[in-house]
Amino acid sequence: MALAWSPSARLKQVALERAQPLAANLELTYRCNWRCVFCYNPRHNDLRGLPTERWLGVLDELRELGTLYVGLTGGEPLTHPEFLTIARGVRERAFALRILTNGALVTDALAESIAQLMPMAVELSLHGSSALTHDRTTATPGSFDAMLRGVERLLRVKVAVVLKAPLTRLNEDEMEGMQRIASERGVPLRLDSALTPRDDGDPGPLAYRASPAAVERMFRALGEQGQIPFEERVLGGTNCGLGRTTLAIDPEGNVFPCMQWRRAPLGNVRDAPLGTIWRESEERLSAAATARAASDRLAEAGGALAAFPFCPALAQQHTGDPLRPDANHVEQAEAAARARLASA
Repeated sequence: MALAWSPSARLKQVALERAQPLAANLELTYRCNWRCVFCYNPRHNDLRGLPTERWLGVLDELRELGTLYVGLTGGEPLTHPEFLTIARGVRERAFALRILTNGALVTDALAESIAQLMPMAVELSLHGSSALTHDRTTATPGSFDAMLRGVERLLRVKVAVVLKAPLTRLNEDEMEGMQRIASERGVPLRLDSALTPRDDGDPGPLAYRASPAAVERMFRALGEQGQIPFEERVLGGTNCGLGRTTLAIDPEGNVFPCMQWRRAPLGNVRDAPLGTIWRESEERLSAAATARAASDRLAEAGGALAAFPFCPALAQQHTGDPLRPDANHVEQAEAAARARLASA
């Protein structure tokens, strides 16, 4: 007997068939008050930032496209002088809202304003269990304490908080400490060992990748929590929502089929309506076709690669081929497979 699909699975399938961008990430600004050593942004200033009125118009156009979830990110989105105007615009149009921030600029007043928006979550970056490690990573003295103050202010007003920790060679010996910080505050911690080149192609951030032994420990810890990433691929499926259910817009109005796919913009919302760009872009169709081809390639490979999430955009950055996993991805897939067996 066939199992009934959940409503969310059915929604995703319909969106894939219709190329309906369910989730949009809006990078409001390149500005940032931190200087994280592995940051993927090649600069921290806006040359031609999109006017607030156009951001609000983009939100109207996202409604017409059928978008449900909007993430506000950067750079550091709280450095945008009209962050709250745009965030309120998101909620006034009935989108579910996520805010991706380092948290250091969250004052008591701003926490109250964010609480009134009732976001799905505010996701904050944690780079170590000590000020020494965290501040070294952000190249910003005092950033650890400022981030924790932001977390406490948000929690006091009942905002849903998520801590996200990129695993690096700088903090790989502090996984347990970072988990303790999250547990003491009753919030989830998301560990991720994937680092990316900068958007201009500079591979410098990759020098901070965690060691293979640390990646192994991370997946073992995820296994104990039942949180190892897993994909069940079949021929004819799709790898991800690239070019169909996700889109991103950078601070200058360039549209991309996901946050990572920076091979070429689909267009710019200064020059054309977002709906026109989305429907008519050959680059979007190419990206969507790549996601299908990646699914088949990995399903045919079988084993650990077939069962592990894969990002064609990162493969493009690392190998020049969006269908070819690099050695680091293979290492992670195999570590995840071993951890899954150990926790079974």
